[in-house]
Amino acid sequence: MVAWTEPPTTLVVLAGGRGTRMGPYTRTTAKALLPVDGEPFLVAALRRYRAAGITDVVLCTGHYADQVKKAVGDGAALGLRVTHSAEPEPLGPIGALRHARPLLPEAYLLTYCDVVPTIDVRAFTAAATADVHPAVMAVGTAPTPSEANVLLSGPRVSAYAKSPPPPGATHCDRGLLALERRLLDRYPGRTEAEFYGALARRGELGAVRIGAPGTDIGTAHRYERYLRTGEK
Repeated sequence: MVAWTEPPTTLVVLAGGRGTRMGPYTRTTAKALLPVDGEPFLVAALRRYRAAGITDVVLCTGHYADQVKKAVGDGAALGLRVTHSAEPEPLGPIGALRHARPLLPEAYLLTYCDVVPTIDVRAFTAAATADVHPAVMAVGTAPTPSEANVLLSGPRVSAYAKSPPPPGATHCDRGLLALERRLLDRYPGRTEAEFYGALARRGELGAVRIGAPGTDIGTAHRYERYLRTGEK
C-alpha cells in the first residue's frame, strides 16, 4: 500500500526537459513557462493543484532552470512551499527525480510540466491510498494506437513501454502518479520506460482508470491547439 494514511500534500513536477518537440516556442523559453491565458503554464497548473489540497512542491528543473526559479520562486505568491532541484546535467526524467530524492517525503504525487491538470486529484489520491501497490498510475484509453504505452491486467499495469508499445496495449499514462520514495532505491533507470516498466514487471504498479480525456501541451501542435480550443 502507498505509504500514507492521509491525502498527500507534496507534488513533484518534472520540468527539466529541453522541449525539443515544441519547435521555436522553447528556443528561449522553458517549456513549463510557455504562456497560456496570459500567464506561464506552470504557474496556472500549480494554482490548480493548490486548490486540490497540495501544499508543497518540488520542481525538478534543468533546461532554463533559472527562468523557472525566477517565475515561481518559493511559491509563497501561490500559497505553496516550493523547492527547486536543478539537475547538474541532463539526467532523464527519472534520473532528475532520483537527484531530488533528499527533498522527497516518504510518499508523493508526480506529474509533468506539460500536463494540464484535468484529473480530480482528490479522487485519484483517495483511490491510490486504498490501493495495495507501492506505486499507482492514472491511466486512460489511448487516443490513438501509437499513443498507447500501458497494458492493463485487472487493477494493475502489467507492462509499460514506448516505441513500440506493449503488444495489445490500449491505454496510456495520464501523467499523474502516486509513488513511494523507497522505489527509487529499488529500481534503476533514467527514463519512464525503464522505471515504470520495471515496476510493472514486478507487479508493483497499480492503475486508476480515468474516464475523461487527457490534455497536454508537449508538442508545438498540441500547444497551438490548446491555445485555440483548450483541448488536446
